[in-house]
Amino acid sequence: MRMRAPAALLVALCVAGCAQAPATDEAAEKPELSPQAKSLVLDQAPSDIPHPLYIDFNGRADLLGYALEPAGIAAPGSQLSLKLYWRSTGKLDGEYVPYTELVLPNGSRTEVESSSPVRKGELVPSKWEQGKVYVDEASFTVPKDIDAARFSIVVGLRTQPIAPEAPAEAPEPKDTKKAPKKAEQAAEGTFGPVYLSVLSGPADGKYGGVIASVETGVTPAALRARAKTDKRGAADAAVKRPAGKPASAKPRPAQPTQ
Repeated sequence: MRMRAPAALLVALCVAGCAQAPATDEAAEKPELSPQAKSLVLDQAPSDIPHPLYIDFNGRADLLGYALEPAGIAAPGSQLSLKLYWRSTGKLDGEYVPYTELVLPNGSRTEVESSSPVRKGELVPSKWEQGKVYVDEASFTVPKDIDAARFSIVVGLRTQPIAPEAPAEAPEPKDTKKAPKKAEQAAEGTFGPVYLSVLSGPADGKYGGVIASVETGVTPAALRARAKTDKRGAADAAVKRPAGKPASAKPRPAQPTQ
């Protein structure tokens, strides 16, 4: 009995201490989300996603679908609204952010700017919780000078370009005239962004996933008419008299000498 009492007391103290154990630092430091950000975090994917699909980005994130409005033809200069549904499937270290590009058949790319909390704010991927679904919203204008009948919407996850670390003591250049050139070369040595590769789902053959092909309504006849207009404008500009140059005057006949 003398041995059992201290043991029972020790167990009771341990249970009481464990029950009153403070929360972990991670839980204590987790900031409260704003109402806007909370509305973009879902426990599971909605059942009414207009365009469900599945793209696996390196086992770290899945794209479960998207919504695009308007759903018809996206003419040059028109406005589009895009929603992407991302699901976190693994820890994303570093500064990964979603990106969206409009890709023409000739390979030219136009990046879509967005200030969504998922890209710039409280819900960047480094703060994602595994299993949660994050709604990424972007509104953009189709380029007015687009010259193709269709374009693809490509999305993915990447880091920002990383500049290489400078040496502790850079030697002074002997020739001061070459210093600006060397500075430009150092800037060009910046490392490019790091992309998450597509393991499963439609991909563009580079780094991103293809989610849609959108018609622009630009017909071959319209393209030919635009090319003629551009060519005519270039020709008119070439023959136009430079501004400020006086018109040439006819020579006056010589006056007879007396």
